[in-house]
Amino acid sequence: MKKKSISQRRQLLFAGLIILFSASVAYAQTLSLMAPSIARENDVLMAQYGVTVIEKPILKGELEDGIELVLKSTIELFKVNDYWLDKSIASADFESTIRFDRLKKEFVMTLPGRDTPLRNKALRPLLLNGWGCIKANLGPWSALQKGEKYSLRLITTMNEKDAPKGFSRFFYFWSWDAGSDNTFHLNFTL
Repeated sequence: MKKKSISQRRQLLFAGLIILFSASVAYAQTLSLMAPSIARENDVLMAQYGVTVIEKPILKGELEDGIELVLKSTIELFKVNDYWLDKSIASADFESTIRFDRLKKEFVMTLPGRDTPLRNKALRPLLLNGWGCIKANLGPWSALQKGEKYSLRLITTMNEKDAPKGFSRFFYFWSWDAGSDNTFHLNFTL
């Protein structure tokens, strides 16, 4: 009876190690966010940020194994209210897919507003070209008022393309806060 119990414990331990190893592979693929900035371009309020994949060899391996990934970002601008809920002023979404074309032996990235996808045999320059500098139109500059407090919130996720709703991979993002988060806040006064 004791031998069976020890054997079952070993099996559970082995299963736990497999789960931990699988999770560590998924978590090893980290993203780094370039801090968002706001600029006035021809009286239009533009937000700019960038996304970098830290563990490129892991991403490259997953893509070459046939996984297609989707990067989604939502950037929102709020007027901060001290005594009530923040007021939403504008928002913009960004969605891009990345995959590996086995026939042509190159990586392929789709970008919004672009008819033809970006292609490159090397992953690093493709990521830099596609996600290194993302711009979002947040409407007219006149929506902002001098002396008011605002908050810019950036939420970014990456999932497998056909993942069921509710399923997501968790990626760690660099932000000013300690620890991990997939949201970046930039508070400012105009």
